[in-house]
Amino acid sequence: MLSVNNQGLNYAQVKDLRAQHGLNEIPLADRKNFLKILAGVITQPMFALLLLAAFTYLIIGSFEDAALLAGFIVLSIGLTAYQEFKSEKAIEALKDLSSPRALVLRDGQEQRIAGKEVVMGDLLILTEGDRIAADATLIKSNDLLADESLLTGESEPVEKGIGDIVCSGCMVVRGSGAATVKAIGIKTEIGKIGKSLQSIEEPDSPLQLDIRALIRRFAFLSIGLAVLVCLIEGIIYQRWFDGLLTGISLVMALLPEEFTVILTVFMALGVWRISRQHVLTRRASVIETLGSITTLCVDKTGTLTLNSMTLQELVPLRGNQDPPFPDQFSYGQTELLNYAVLASEIEPFDPMEKAFHEKLNKCVAQGQRLVRNLQLVHEYGLSPQLSAITHIWEDPNKPGQYLVATKGSPEAIMNLCSISAKERLVIEHQVHELGSKGLRVLGIAKATYQKQGGSWPKSVDSFHFQWLGLAGLQDPLRKEVPDAIKQCQAAGIRVIMITGDHAITAKTIASQAGIKTSTILSGSYIDRLSDKNLQDAVKNTCIFVRIRPEQKLRLVKALQANHEIVAMTGDGINDAPALKAAHVGISMGQRGTDVAREASSLVLLNDDFSSIVNTIKQGRQIFDNLQKAVIYVIAVHVPIAGAVFIPILFGAPPLLGPIHILFLEMIIDPSCAIVFETEPSEPNIMHRPPRQLDYRIFSLENLSIALLQGIGLMTIVLALYLGLPELHISKELTNTIAFSGLVIGNLLLVIVSRSKQIYFFSILRNHNIAQYWIIGITATLLSLFISVPFLRERFQFTSLSFEGIWILLASAGLALIWYETIKFLNQLRTR
Repeated sequence: MLSVNNQGLNYAQVKDLRAQHGLNEIPLADRKNFLKILAGVITQPMFALLLLAAFTYLIIGSFEDAALLAGFIVLSIGLTAYQEFKSEKAIEALKDLSSPRALVLRDGQEQRIAGKEVVMGDLLILTEGDRIAADATLIKSNDLLADESLLTGESEPVEKGIGDIVCSGCMVVRGSGAATVKAIGIKTEIGKIGKSLQSIEEPDSPLQLDIRALIRRFAFLSIGLAVLVCLIEGIIYQRWFDGLLTGISLVMALLPEEFTVILTVFMALGVWRISRQHVLTRRASVIETLGSITTLCVDKTGTLTLNSMTLQELVPLRGNQDPPFPDQFSYGQTELLNYAVLASEIEPFDPMEKAFHEKLNKCVAQGQRLVRNLQLVHEYGLSPQLSAITHIWEDPNKPGQYLVATKGSPEAIMNLCSISAKERLVIEHQVHELGSKGLRVLGIAKATYQKQGGSWPKSVDSFHFQWLGLAGLQDPLRKEVPDAIKQCQAAGIRVIMITGDHAITAKTIASQAGIKTSTILSGSYIDRLSDKNLQDAVKNTCIFVRIRPEQKLRLVKALQANHEIVAMTGDGINDAPALKAAHVGISMGQRGTDVAREASSLVLLNDDFSSIVNTIKQGRQIFDNLQKAVIYVIAVHVPIAGAVFIPILFGAPPLLGPIHILFLEMIIDPSCAIVFETEPSEPNIMHRPPRQLDYRIFSLENLSIALLQGIGLMTIVLALYLGLPELHISKELTNTIAFSGLVIGNLLLVIVSRSKQIYFFSILRNHNIAQYWIIGITATLLSLFISVPFLRERFQFTSLSFEGIWILLASAGLALIWYETIKFLNQLRTR
């Protein structure tokens, strides 16, 4: 906890202040309540066509038809609005997680909360990488630098000291501090210009653009054919009102407005489903990319491992004879541990530094702890040039005399110390021994310094360090990682481990995890490679060690130059460019900075590698089901459109009117939006290669399957409609059999389309509760339309005879054989 003379607000104060000032948020214009969603649904082209059809029925005196159609319209509007409202709520429920977070001090305890929950008077704890949640006055500053470009447009960060104002939305790029909140929400500086934020919209994904273009093409086609049909009926048969109704029916039959419903529901509920894997989706469009990932680059610490450090060994330079942890530490081990703590934060957050403090407090007597008598006066952080942290401490009883403690990678610390070649060999052997046990190895050194006024040295090279020894910390591999990596490899995804650790440690952990260890590249070696040589080097390398955050960007670009689809994890400020450049950037939710979160498309809430693998599987499943829904929608529109248009060419009235089509739409919409969305994954979903990134859901293969399925059902339905009168079957019975055949064929198509791999009766054994609801409701409504006199007259139906039932069963059997034959032939083609 940051040391400030303040306990922060208590629960009662927070409650009162929130009631007085409201939430810390800027109201956005795009939030949709149910009424807004309802208004949007009513203005959709499909419902405009239905209202026009109802008005036409009124004009020609068919009041009962108009009333029934109006009732169906209300029901259909309600169902559509409910689906969109459900999707909106699913997204809204996750917005709080994706918003900037804030670390506050309340009741003397640090708490990580959603940014909108910050209240006036809160004490903000600011650390490097945080986005500031509210306007606040600094009461403590430790070398704090803030990026205010969002407000001022100035690219250079601004140094902030005690008493300065830090503004909401700005970023802490260096240092730390504490600040008291003075303004929240629309009263902040960014809140005053908040209207500009309302106009920021996420660009459309390739799939959204594809669907929009396809709907436009279908709209032009349907309008053209509708005008043609209307003219044919009016000029040739002198049935202008009937021609208008047929034209409306044809537009309704051809316009695939379900695509919009599909995309809205699948993406919204997909984001929700992924959140159940402990992964937050910041951009829904990333769902399209998950199934195309070919390379997964992950940090070792905290992702493959538990990030739960325990200190296992302390090895002084000449202390090999000391056992790892005796009941009583040797002098060399005690000194080594003391300086490891002095090179750590006073109130540690990093698990490694916590391990040092815990071991010191547990195993070293009070009188032997150096830190209790010293004050921290200056520190040097990690830098690209030196992977070490250095702290300078002053003893109040000895003014001008300073102790210097440093810890970091063994090679970096050795380079700071005056050691002989023989001693270097001994240390390297010790490093190898600790690393081969899978331990994270740190070097520790000390120095003394006398300051004669003026400022501190610019670099730690000015100090004369003495090597103290090595610390070996254990961070166990997560038990689920080996199985998750096997899943990736079976799915054609290469897992690359990136770490700042020593090569021996990395190789040991990688071997335990099941990652290929034949080639290892270090950060220093990468620096010597050209971009072209790096592209060649990354082709067969799965372990990268001593990697600095800024080197991740080079790795991403090299992999992408090899046509890999890259997912990259990261947590720090310097990871942001790599996260942004990767096809899928994944930031850490527990230890990640706000900078990393905002640069990424996914946030790993539990920092667990298996959650990434589960998310990839979920992404593949969502895209699979979306593809099935699209194929189904295209297929089912073929017989509907054919049943309207083709009979006219034979001089017969269309089989379907607006009422019939609306009833079919009430089956189609829930089927594509609910049945397919809830469909379980295919058995081979993680045993097939990644999907090509440029793969289009409206591919020739998918369109061919849809058209063949649709043409088959259309042929059967039209054969019934045009052929039964030739057998002297009445018009009403013909209508009943043909329409019932279309409905049953549609339901069979829903079931068959649930899987590309397995067949009808096996699919039925796969539980999907939504499917049973759709079948049950459809069967009940169809029975009512056939049996209730008022409805029967509106649909121009009659009771089914025994003969009619057998004809229906035979036609359903033909449709099922046709669907299964297409599936079988497609499987043969793709083997």
